[in-house]
Amino acid sequence: MNCLSLPGLILLSVVAQTPATRANSGPTKDQEVFNQAKVLMFEQKWEDARQLFQRMIREFPQSNLLPQAYYHSAYCLQLQKKPEETVAAYDQFLQKYPKEPDYARQARQNIVHLSATLFEQGKTAYRSRLVSALTDPDKDVRYLAAIRAGSLKDRQLDPLCVPVLKEIVTKEKQLDLVAPATIALLRIDPAALAKPAPAKPATARPEKAAPKPGSTEGRQFHIQIFENGEQKPPSVELNFPMAFAQLAVMALDEATKVELRKNGFDIDNIWQSLNRLGPTHILTLRSGPRVVKIWIQ
Repeated sequence: MNCLSLPGLILLSVVAQTPATRANSGPTKDQEVFNQAKVLMFEQKWEDARQLFQRMIREFPQSNLLPQAYYHSAYCLQLQKKPEETVAAYDQFLQKYPKEPDYARQARQNIVHLSATLFEQGKTAYRSRLVSALTDPDKDVRYLAAIRAGSLKDRQLDPLCVPVLKEIVTKEKQLDLVAPATIALLRIDPAALAKPAPAKPATARPEKAAPKPGSTEGRQFHIQIFENGEQKPPSVELNFPMAFAQLAVMALDEATKVELRKNGFDIDNIWQSLNRLGPTHILTLRSGPRVVKIWIQ
């Protein structure tokens, strides 16, 4: 789901130089301009490379390298950190080549990343980009949109994100997808991770053995966050199996993580620290009117 690496770009340039490519494009000048632009990308001369891609688009309108030229021209803008210009350039590429097999999906994913960043900067017009991506027929684009939108503060996006995030958690096995989707769900709707109680057996079965000491089986991890003292209901309340404890802690804001570190918790490897909490002990963190309570039951 990440942008193409430079080695990948160079590899594609080698593929583009096959005899079949040259036969379709006539004279090799288009290939020469394309190769020069790729070399400039390798040298991180992004604007010089973009200018060459643009020249190729103008001078060789029939070249079969044109889809790559449009895509890489947009990508050069992205590497120059010009997000709005980049989105417009990817739009131009997708309008011309919506089904281009190698780059169309990547262009839509890049637009999701850029739109989320621009939205975070207060450019609300890009919200519609995220809404559209949440229903994209390509699941990779849809998943990325849900994970990125799930990290934003716009609560109106939450109902659109939750079904896609639940789809990731229930259907996917890749940790690099499941972990961020789970964290996003914990931020938005912890109840969405709750599992229904198992049905009672029709016949009596032998009693299940008690969990071994130190086991997380059957234990629940609880967090309550009070923004204005404990006299008012908590603003955040999470209750879920211990298996999600690490993800829940990583989803906490940085101020709470700092307080946990002050109390001797290694938040990057929290299991040992959590196991020190007895079944009734509540860890309480206070910072002015803000109170955080953590316990296991």
